[in-house]
Amino acid sequence: MRARVLAVALVTAAVAAAATQATAQPSKPHPDTPARWCADQGGRPATYHPYFDAGHQLTPLGGERQLCEFTAEDSSRITVATDTLAAGLPTLAALAYVRKPPLPEHPQGNPSAAYCAAIGGTTQFGNHKSDVGGWIKTGDPIDRDHLRNMCLFADGSTIDSWGLTYHTNGVIRGADLTKKFRAAIPTGR
Repeated sequence: MRARVLAVALVTAAVAAAATQATAQPSKPHPDTPARWCADQGGRPATYHPYFDAGHQLTPLGGERQLCEFTAEDSSRITVATDTLAAGLPTLAALAYVRKPPLPEHPQGNPSAAYCAAIGGTTQFGNHKSDVGGWIKTGDPIDRDHLRNMCLFADGSTIDSWGLTYHTNGVIRGADLTKKFRAAIPTGR
């Protein structure tokens, strides 16, 4: 008797699960790569390489990163790492962009670098605040006009430091990323 009750319960559960799956709406498939997610959001994914700004020249560093650039009709732009944009969970860069922590009252030096540091990120390429650098897209000229300043956070997420700073001041550069992050970003603390 006990076996029969268990069998009926299992069959009932299986039928209910099958019926639920048959009537449920299919979930939206996720693109298979962060670069694809970037493109699906209207950005242009590309490979970028880091450079140290030694003052008189840009020195190439090892490594590379896939970044996603959004450019507006007014030619303003914002760049974010493709894996930051496509992350399934909130990242520190996404939280900073969506939540807009307040700017420092009297920043010293570069305002975007000061803002990035004030919210826990870094734009530094060395152990001194004056040690700067950035990222240049493969194929672009190696010059400061093509250097992207990125705010890097402890979780590895990164976003354009100027785009982040402007957004906090209510100015959208390139595109509003608020709804382009794959993860649901909580707005409250």
